[in-house]
Amino acid sequence: MSEKRCGPNNKVDIRDYQNEIVNEIINNFRNGIRNVFISLQQGSGKTIIALLALCNLVNEGYVSSILILIPRRILVDQWVNKAQEMFYGLGLLKNPSLSKMRIEKIRGWLKHTQALGIVMTDQSYQSYIRKNYFSESDFDLVIVDEAADLVVAKDFIEGFRMSEYLSGLEKWQIRKIFLLPYHVSEKKIRAIMSKFGKESVLIRKIIEDLPTFHYTVNDPIVIDDPIINIFTDALDEYYKKIKVNVNRILTKYSVKGNRENLETLLNPKILEKLKIIYGIDDETLEYIKTLITKYILIQHIKKWFLYSNREELSRSILASQSEVDEWLRTEDKKLSKLAEIVKDYLYKDYKIYIFSQYVSTAELIESYLKEKLNLKNRDITLITGLIEDQWSRLEVFKRAGRILVTTPVLDIGTDIPLRKGVAIIFTPPSNIERLFQVIGRIRGGEIIFLAYKGYEEEVMNNVAEEIRRELAVGKGKKIWT
Repeated sequence: MSEKRCGPNNKVDIRDYQNEIVNEIINNFRNGIRNVFISLQQGSGKTIIALLALCNLVNEGYVSSILILIPRRILVDQWVNKAQEMFYGLGLLKNPSLSKMRIEKIRGWLKHTQALGIVMTDQSYQSYIRKNYFSESDFDLVIVDEAADLVVAKDFIEGFRMSEYLSGLEKWQIRKIFLLPYHVSEKKIRAIMSKFGKESVLIRKIIEDLPTFHYTVNDPIVIDDPIINIFTDALDEYYKKIKVNVNRILTKYSVKGNRENLETLLNPKILEKLKIIYGIDDETLEYIKTLITKYILIQHIKKWFLYSNREELSRSILASQSEVDEWLRTEDKKLSKLAEIVKDYLYKDYKIYIFSQYVSTAELIESYLKEKLNLKNRDITLITGLIEDQWSRLEVFKRAGRILVTTPVLDIGTDIPLRKGVAIIFTPPSNIERLFQVIGRIRGGEIIFLAYKGYEEEVMNNVAEEIRRELAVGKGKKIWT
């Protein structure tokens, strides 16, 4: 028997269920399946499973060149370094840049160093394919990590569509492994699979012997700010009128489809369908475009008002509104409540994780808490994805930090075990699945939601209930109270 080229080192503890799933993957490939989708809980070792399957295929001579797709550039180095720490024989090129390395050099590196392949972002993949630098003939296997963020999107006509970054991958006939967290609904996963044809299979399981993570999901803390409601209610009323007007036009022309995502009506391809299939004239189409543009702007104005820096707002046209001017001259009640909560948990010696959907809000939170609570730089860590050393900052927080303020940039590929800690959700998430990924990363602890009375209150209540339901899926393995 020939010597194995690739495999786990002695430090990696391979669990029985991981070997069983690897065997399922290999058997599916041998039986003609080309696309295997793996859906397991966080902490089950999906990446280890994929790498074990890769090594088995390499050692058996089925794979000599691999393409691994990662959702974000900032995760590529971390992913490769961890993979090479756990497995021997994994020679991988990290996200090569064509501006710095000619394609001939990249091909030569892969050939002459006996490297297994390339790890790159989905954006880089699309750039390479569009320029015809690589094709499926260059690889024997593709692994797509955190696939849910890459290929699922709501669409007005068909419900789900492929991400533009991965467009074309569904046509590749080589073997592919997709890794998804369990909380992504099976309906969505099946919708993804339908894009890849009948030669696809789903391995979706609850692993019963994973470590127990205890979460306490508190009801939202509601902040009463009447001025906020005056402004947001006025915008909401205008927003609803636009939606009614658009739906009246669609009904008049008997347009069928999902009307919840009206933004897609700005898509030129969809507008062309409305013109050809439903006979909507050009003047009406232009009117629809104007309405949808206003519809989108209203949502942005509301978010900007609620979550941007007050100094920025004071210089904007919004400041000319009497209610906005009055609000700018009062203390931000939501930030004040946050400082009160943070002070209490610092006194209890808790580690504190604060989640903001927006970078500007995260920056505002950091500066406000520093001033309000007289914090030193070492006490509070800000990570937004706009800095290069964020992984070293995260490690510093894990070792000795007290407060971490971050955006969804840390929803993938990181572990933030709080143990004795609290996660504070400051702004409503744009995507409940992404928020659940964030919560899954903290590996237990208290979860607190802050919400303005009225606009945010209902949203945050729904989010809290959804998180409770999702955490209960583990049948006692992830406990919430």
